[in-house]
Amino acid sequence: MIRMRPDLVVYGPDGAPLAVADAKYKAEKRDGYPDADLYQMLAYCTALGLPDGHLVYAKGNAPHTAHRVRHAGIVIHQHALDLDQPPARLLADVRALSRHMCSHLTL
Repeated sequence: MIRMRPDLVVYGPDGAPLAVADAKYKAEKRDGYPDADLYQMLAYCTALGLPDGHLVYAKGNAPHTAHRVRHAGIVIHQHALDLDQPPARLLADVRALSRHMCSHLTL
């Protein structure tokens, strides 16, 4: 048995998982984020039976990218937050990220 511990799992009133997210305190490199992060989120989504998962990075080249896993139907979203910006702007970006994640909840 493998123990999996994502940073955030949202559960519904019946105890079923609705969403999963994992925070990564790293910036995107020129060749992108590490594939290992995608595999980790794929494992979380598979174990929790979720069609979507969210990786949140400290900085990136684009605010959002999505990858559909062939033959699995799982979509892994990669979000980038710029932590060097003023607090009000960062909070606005966090709110936008929250809205995006909520739009993908499995209800």
